[in-house]
Amino acid sequence: MTDRELAERAVRAGGAEALRLAGGALDVERKSSAADLVSAADRASEAAIVALLAAERPGDAIVGEEGADVAGTGRRWLVDGLDGTINFLRGLPQWCVAVVLEEAGEPIACAVLDPSHGELFSAARGEGAHRDGRPLRVRAGAPLGEAVVSSFLRSDKLRGASAAQAFGPLVAAPAVLRMGGAGSLELAWLAAGRLDAWAQPHVDLWDWLPGRLLVEEAGGRTAVLDGAHLRWYVAAAPQTFDGLIGLLSGAG
Repeated sequence: MTDRELAERAVRAGGAEALRLAGGALDVERKSSAADLVSAADRASEAAIVALLAAERPGDAIVGEEGADVAGTGRRWLVDGLDGTINFLRGLPQWCVAVVLEEAGEPIACAVLDPSHGELFSAARGEGAHRDGRPLRVRAGAPLGEAVVSSFLRSDKLRGASAAQAFGPLVAAPAVLRMGGAGSLELAWLAAGRLDAWAQPHVDLWDWLPGRLLVEEAGGRTAVLDGAHLRWYVAAAPQTFDGLIGLLSGAG
């Protein structure tokens, strides 16, 4: 079994656990803010993924958003058992399960599952990105003023900057700015040609590396840059990338 195939199996295992618990009464705890929550579904999904990865790749390290920490050497799996917990808890069908394998800090295989719609996105370095076995390609893109861009605004991600400082220029620049709340899934949509760009501040690696690999393998461009107030993580189609980078380099 390849690493990519294992990543696909892992997100399916996690997604099955999350769907099993969807709609039920779940224990929910607050983490960094009122909008940063963890539920029993997050933990069950992560546990299923970690068990599978540990069995199939016993020498690899594993780190999960909800606390999994398995020692290993050389390679490391990052696990997000449920990205978009608030959406999940409120019955909004925009959440996902994501897994990525990194080596020397670089993503080399990943999978992102959208259980609500049954879509499975995956990629391996040098092998392209796919959705349910079909190759993906980013859009050519559009000038920023004509682009559809996805982002995320949450108070604990602003690191002391005001919302106006951080997001003022980004709000006005693209034709459409969307905020859905599941970063890995939105990056998968970018890889599939549904969005022109994605930009979020202070992103955790499990919310960045799976989608970053999908976008790069689908022909998109990615970057991490420091703005005036925030560190921005950016991914975009070719014709949108430079304009977005220029905007955020001097903005929030």
